[in-house]
Amino acid sequence: MVIAKSWTMVRHFEGAPQPEDFKLIENELPPLKDGEVLLESEFLSVDPYMRPYSKMKLKEGDVIMGSQVARVVESKNPAFPVGACYVAYAGWTTHFISDGTELDALPSNWPDNLPRSLALGAVGMPGLTAYFGFLKVCNPKEGDVVLVNAAAGAVGSVVGQIAKIKGCKVIGSAGSDDKVGFLKEIGFDEAFNYKTVSSLAEALKTASPEGYDCYFDNVGGKFTDTALQQMKDFGRIAVCGAISLYNDSVPSTGPYIQPYILFKQLCMEGFFDTRWQDQFPEGLKQLLQWVIELKLQYVIRIAEKVLVSPSGPERIQSINPSGKNMVVAKSWTMVRHFEGAPKPEDFKLVNTELPSLKDGELLLESEFLSVDPYIRPYSKEKLKEGDIILGSQVARVVESNNAAFPVGGYYVAYAGWTTHFISDGTGLDALPSNWPDNLPRSLALGAVGMPGVTAYYGLLEICKPKEGDVLLVNAAAGAVGSLVGQIGKIKGCKVVGSAGSDEKLTFLKEIGFDEAFNYKTVSSLAEALKTASPEGYDCYFDNVGGKFSDAALQQMKDFGRITVCGAISQYNDSVPPSGPYIQPYILFKQLLMQGFLVWTWKNRYPEAQKQLLQWIAEGKLKYHEHITNGFENMPAGFIGMLKGENVGKAIIIV
Repeated sequence: MVIAKSWTMVRHFEGAPQPEDFKLIENELPPLKDGEVLLESEFLSVDPYMRPYSKMKLKEGDVIMGSQVARVVESKNPAFPVGACYVAYAGWTTHFISDGTELDALPSNWPDNLPRSLALGAVGMPGLTAYFGFLKVCNPKEGDVVLVNAAAGAVGSVVGQIAKIKGCKVIGSAGSDDKVGFLKEIGFDEAFNYKTVSSLAEALKTASPEGYDCYFDNVGGKFTDTALQQMKDFGRIAVCGAISLYNDSVPSTGPYIQPYILFKQLCMEGFFDTRWQDQFPEGLKQLLQWVIELKLQYVIRIAEKVLVSPSGPERIQSINPSGKNMVVAKSWTMVRHFEGAPKPEDFKLVNTELPSLKDGELLLESEFLSVDPYIRPYSKEKLKEGDIILGSQVARVVESNNAAFPVGGYYVAYAGWTTHFISDGTGLDALPSNWPDNLPRSLALGAVGMPGVTAYYGLLEICKPKEGDVLLVNAAAGAVGSLVGQIGKIKGCKVVGSAGSDEKLTFLKEIGFDEAFNYKTVSSLAEALKTASPEGYDCYFDNVGGKFSDAALQQMKDFGRITVCGAISQYNDSVPPSGPYIQPYILFKQLLMQGFLVWTWKNRYPEAQKQLLQWIAEGKLKYHEHITNGFENMPAGFIGMLKGENVGKAIIIV
């Protein structure tokens, strides 16, 4: 009879695993039945995933999970001859009986001189994790700058080498000088010891002053807080692990990352290698080929895995000495950068006399102006004190020295909070040619304008909803959220909305939301989300960030898609707020979280506007405008919008 020695779990780990958490036991295995095989473990693997998964998958007394290369020592199954070696997932045990299910043969072209232990490393699960996680999620291009943490580990070291094969510049972080030396030996362009650098931010900046296109994250936590700040726009982040958080008994907290995801238009996606299980042979074939060609190097450590307003518009004129009529533009300027929530004293109304038009120029008069959440964070980045507050308007040409822009034409412009402005025509967007006469032109700032296009592409291109999906929208009664929910219904989704007043809930039900709740009055946000959709959520259109997202992420379904459109809960914070790190949810639910700015699809605006207009004409898309009259009330309208006083799109009539 054969005695199997196995390591079992005495108790679930609290903090870092301790020796006393494990117990070695012996079991006498029974004789083989027909169709069974007896295998003896030759190499066993220890991997980071075992730490979090032990709590999810094991009960006390179970054999610790894990994989091994095992050799058949007795067989009653001709498909598995004695002497053959397989990768198995029998846990920490010396011997086990199998009927052949889930035994994976080593590739048929495995070289005789190649250690079979590599089937647990560079040509096994870690290699496949690196291969598919990097190539499928990061989607690298030649010349990209790639950041890898835990870079000397079983996965990280392979990621870095694949990146070099693909023509990338590769920067690695590791926890000892020996590991840094190893990274340089296998071809990393730059490497540093995160434990000894005086500043992680400076180390990352020094290694790649231009920033990072791709980030393969094995660590999470504070490292990621810093790395996100140095990602390039449209960067891609593969969340492979969160090892810095695995031993936490109480979830660690850090700054909310949604603003970085949003304003840099980053894509962050968690994954398991098993997503591409049907492509494993392809991955193993390529990894093995690279090893044979010496393009992929490996190190084996035995006993553990590699370190490896007025009623109408007012035109204000004055008379210059020559007797020619001149136009005075009223403009709202920024007195000081906002500290916390914007206040009336942060704005100043100024009058500016505009010059006569030159050839090719035209004078426009604002008819409707838009106040939007993005103005709050962008003001700090884009404006200096004394500048006109940024924003868009629908404006009418009142004088023209440019035949392409006749008097009386209407355009959407981005001239800021001003009554009049001069343009050479650059950046003026004509209203769609099929604009119905009975449709308010203000909708070019709302349902058929930037908010509408934001809802259209943000939902359809990132969340990619399918019929029957459950869609969650917060700030759902706002200019964007109310449209997202209706587009979700048009696409056959169940739609759940959150808003901040009972009046808004009524509005959401009127426009077709299936479920809606007032996040300010529910006793538990988690319970409200659960009640609205017990089965969880496939898609989440996030306009809020912060604590709402903390709760929502826990109720996402596996492979859920998250569109980060805004983070309005954080825009007024002088000090970035903190919350639980979200990488474990991104990883273990294999979620995709992507931020975007609508300008990404600027060349496709006409396509979206045509569809939005069509839905409005068909009665499928309803709109609501929150009107403030008077240019002098611009600051009040803006402040009220940030407080959530509006239902639908906030518009100022000049």
